Amino acid sequence: MNSKPLTYDSLKTVILYMDPNTRILLFSRIPSIRTAERAVPLKIDQLLIGSHFIEVNQTTYEYGIYQVDRKDKVPCLMSGRSELNYKWTCNVNEFGMRDYITKAGGMLPGNNGLYERNLFGFHDLENIPTNEGRLQKLKKRLKIEKQRYNQLLNYRPKEKQVSDEKNDSIEFLRFKYYICNQEDATGLFDNEALELLKNEEMVKKGIEHMNEIIKKMENELLPFENKRKNNRPKLEVHVTKEQGFNGPCVIIERVKYTGDLHKAEECLRDFMFSKRRHAVVVNKFNIHKPKCPIQMHRDLKIKIKKLLVMPSLSSNLEIVKQIVDTSSLPLKELIISVDPGDSQQLDFEFIGYFKFVLVAAIASLRLPLFLGIQNQKVNFDYVDDEFLQSGDFLVLIRSWVETNKPIGTIFKFFISDRREETASQILNFVRDGIVHATVGDKCVNIPMRTSSILKISYKCYKFHSTITMRVVPLD
Repeated sequence: MNSKPLTYDSLKTVILYMDPNTRILLFSRIPSIRTAERAVPLKIDQLLIGSHFIEVNQTTYEYGIYQVDRKDKVPCLMSGRSELNYKWTCNVNEFGMRDYITKAGGMLPGNNGLYERNLFGFHDLENIPTNEGRLQKLKKRLKIEKQRYNQLLNYRPKEKQVSDEKNDSIEFLRFKYYICNQEDATGLFDNEALELLKNEEMVKKGIEHMNEIIKKMENELLPFENKRKNNRPKLEVHVTKEQGFNGPCVIIERVKYTGDLHKAEECLRDFMFSKRRHAVVVNKFNIHKPKCPIQMHRDLKIKIKKLLVMPSLSSNLEIVKQIVDTSSLPLKELIISVDPGDSQQLDFEFIGYFKFVLVAAIASLRLPLFLGIQNQKVNFDYVDDEFLQSGDFLVLIRSWVETNKPIGTIFKFFISDRREETASQILNFVRDGIVHATVGDKCVNIPMRTSSILKISYKCYKFHSTITMRVVPLD
């Protein structure tokens, strides 16, 4: 057997054809290959960057703050989204107190006379002015949950009850999401609630659910117990790796938490992508609903084909602009999620680099967005049909005629109204509002200044309709 080590060039060839996640793992474990690994282009099919995680080809690297010195030896996640009140945490103080609480002067959320979730996720409208009072109210609710848990441990359903799997599933969901989430609960489950659990299996699931609720509530209260006891817990940043959906999750790195989770986040991104000789090649790049600012390393360059950017559009496009390798222009496809306020801040020049754009609307889109986008092929999903029967739509049409849009330019508007009557009304509105417009088969034709026509047509489908603006040659 030949035991000679690989030559430098042979090693680079082997690395070139490795799965990117294997490369990342080997780079972290074998220092001797790092120079060669950085010299070989890294190719990724799908790269997703979100809040406190990076996903490379369906393998997720997640980073979070954990308290690791609990009595039960189970690390408690302190950062990210609370599963009870859905509030987002980036950093914690020396007691593990979430940053959204410290920013509020240490005051607990809820119980302030406003419709705001408390720490456990309930909309408790009782106005409690002191933090201690709010904390006691939460502890009282936790005590009730523990009493309910013990009640289920001792509960035995009636024998010989007629049940079926589908109905049992519906009844358990009612128990889980309605009965257990009652905001005004003051005591044990009543008989009506217990009778939803018709067999031993359903009772077992109910016990497991109550146990999960109690653990989550205790985790939310843990920082306050730490502060009361003047206990400064041991906090670590854990980087975990999970392959596929619901795959095994393993800790690949753990370091002492020093007060800024985003530093660990930046280190992970730099470790994966920075100081490479070649731009990282990515087929589909996705920035997904970040809850906190994303900082990319200034020397990182990415060649992308498709880009998907969700809310916080303008700031996230700025991030992408900094790292896109201009040698990859024009880019293939852009999918963006837009709200009405975005159009004033969007970089339409950068958006124009893409051959095709899909705009997903959070709310009704406005005329400045339609006028600003200069791409040849754009789909708008979904558009309020009121816009298509307003003066703003006529302004858009006239702007195409006046600027003499080139042949092949297409705007397709998806509307939820699937009735042909509505689509026909839109075309009649255009015909009546635009000079020289003529009616064709399910379309309106508007002459352009060159040998071309702006054709506005419709199609009706099972669940939606489309209105299409298309510049076509003059027959």
